[in-house]
Amino acid sequence: MTTKEKADLIKASLTMREILGMYGLTGNNRHNRIPCPIHDGKDRNFSFTEFGFKCFVCGAEGGLVHFVELYRGLSFEAALEEINGHFRLWGGYPELESAESSRNQHKKDSAFRSRRAIAKLRHDRRTAERKKEKDEKRRMTLLEELWRLDANKIKYAPESEDEPFHPLYVEACHQLEYQKYLVESIV
Repeated sequence: MTTKEKADLIKASLTMREILGMYGLTGNNRHNRIPCPIHDGKDRNFSFTEFGFKCFVCGAEGGLVHFVELYRGLSFEAALEEINGHFRLWGGYPELESAESSRNQHKKDSAFRSRRAIAKLRHDRRTAERKKEKDEKRRMTLLEELWRLDANKIKYAPESEDEPFHPLYVEACHQLEYQKYLVESIV
């Protein structure tokens, strides 16, 4: 059986829910949304239909076999064989695994878990860096506004008791303390 025929058989025989169930990932959901298993998401950003999936955070999307490729870190052919090993759609699977192949599978699983852990750490680090950059931009914006208000309070302060208040001086008097509070709350 060719690779294309195997892939076609999987598409014709299985659903995305069955593929997810192969890894215990469907959980209790009514809207076909779960936390993304590819990037270990926490929110229900992974949406699936009968024949495909899409994560709205990491951008992963595709069909049944592609999910197994991404989730397990396998080649297309290895993903086909893994699906077949579980659902037995065509021949060619071993009836009994030897102890040696079991140890090899354990090593592959350990390597897979290590790769996923590293990918999660990288994702978390990028998220933290983005948050830090966003906080720093916000802090700089708040500081710039504080400096503007402070400068306006000095520049437009009335020079005599008879002089009317300039609108920028009034704004500075009203907003300066609040702006200081905002800057201090970011630090």
